[in-house]
Amino acid sequence: MEHFVYAVLLVLAISAGFWIWRKQGLAVARLSRERDAIEVEERRMFDFLHGLGEKLQDDPSPANMHRYIVEGVADVVGADAGVLYVLDGETNRLVPTFQSAQTSPVLPVPDEILSNPNRGEAESQYRSYIRLSSLLPGQSFVGRVMREGGLFHVPDLIRHEDFSGGSPDSRFLEGIRLLAIPLVYARRAVGVLIVTRKGGDPFTRNDEEVFGSIAEQSAFALGSAIAHADAAEKRRFERELTQASEIQRVLLPRQAPELIDYEVAAEYKAARHVSGDYYDYVRVDEDRFGIAIGDVCGKGIAASLIMAMCRSNLRSRAPENLSPASVLHSVNHSIFPDIREDMFVSLLYLILERGSNEVTMARAGHEPPILFRKETGQCEIIETPGLAAGIDEGPVFKRSVKDYRFRMEAGDILLLYTDGVIECENADGDEFGVERLSRLVEEHHGKTSQDLVNRITEEVKLFSGGAPQSDDITLIAIEKR
Repeated sequence: MEHFVYAVLLVLAISAGFWIWRKQGLAVARLSRERDAIEVEERRMFDFLHGLGEKLQDDPSPANMHRYIVEGVADVVGADAGVLYVLDGETNRLVPTFQSAQTSPVLPVPDEILSNPNRGEAESQYRSYIRLSSLLPGQSFVGRVMREGGLFHVPDLIRHEDFSGGSPDSRFLEGIRLLAIPLVYARRAVGVLIVTRKGGDPFTRNDEEVFGSIAEQSAFALGSAIAHADAAEKRRFERELTQASEIQRVLLPRQAPELIDYEVAAEYKAARHVSGDYYDYVRVDEDRFGIAIGDVCGKGIAASLIMAMCRSNLRSRAPENLSPASVLHSVNHSIFPDIREDMFVSLLYLILERGSNEVTMARAGHEPPILFRKETGQCEIIETPGLAAGIDEGPVFKRSVKDYRFRMEAGDILLLYTDGVIECENADGDEFGVERLSRLVEEHHGKTSQDLVNRITEEVKLFSGGAPQSDDITLIAIEKR
């Protein structure tokens, strides 16, 4: 009996030893598999990061970067699908810029898709729904990731509070494991990266760490790609602005007309590449010459296009037309249908006649010209009524814009200008003003017309204290010989 007990104890001891050995062996094998998996994952991570650097050098375009990030990160952590959202700086909305070939269910399934019994059609509709849905940073699960920050690990998506309400569709949500993280560049969230795995083993702690690390590097690459694209777009826009500026300068007169009875000079300085100011010289007939000046309410490309339209219309209506008001009526009628509601154009057009002291002028909301009388040595302001072009299509404009005639004697000077001259401000916020402009004409009336406009331009610059020019400046001096 005693031998039997010893035998049983020996068997139990051997069995326990075998069980312990077996358990340790399994643990060692499991640890070995985990170590191998980690090594494979880390090797994939380094390959991904190396490829990411090459992408930045070879093709830093955002579209290429978006695809590489989603597919590369999904491969590293063993996910089978993913989506990248990028924050649009203009709309402040998260826009899906790339989703993988497999569907990554990152949004609740809409009811109209739930009701479709055809799985293929439903999945195609769901992918389109994800692709077309831009989100506010605080909207839905994706917005929560952006708002709250940090890494999100959802072991079972169908049980998550953002997806469990209503009638979740098991075709898309059941068994989905998810990792999500905001992409932060220069301390600013620029997007959200999400990868999903359907079925299989859960994401491990190592998966989370690797996902966080490569997401950080992806954010840097994405931010760099965005900065590179923005810089390229800025350079392209600046080139286009330069080209537009060159085209606009071609449209402006190269030199003043040589008239027997008048000396004419102009000065034009745009505040930006392109300008809303306009001036032109137009031959009306053998004995008459037209001079126009205008200012589009607004700046940039839109203003320059309106200016070009005014020039084209005025030049087509002016020849053989002895009524400046009639010409401005035609210009207004032509541009009114195409001008924005928040824009208008101030115009002044006059006709000089050879062998005559009489000047005919029409003013459509433009700054009233300054007329220096040599006989008195003083300036007067020619105030005539007139509505700006582009505000009213017909009757009101025609009633307000009429021809006005006045005389100029030898030595008299007529100064035309845009509001950029008189509205120029100094450091104290004081405007240059019409009175100061008139005094300059009185003080320097003995100079040539070109010297006079140059002097005024210099005084305006000195008055502003060298501050950047905020508005376009145009001056035209007309002296009666």
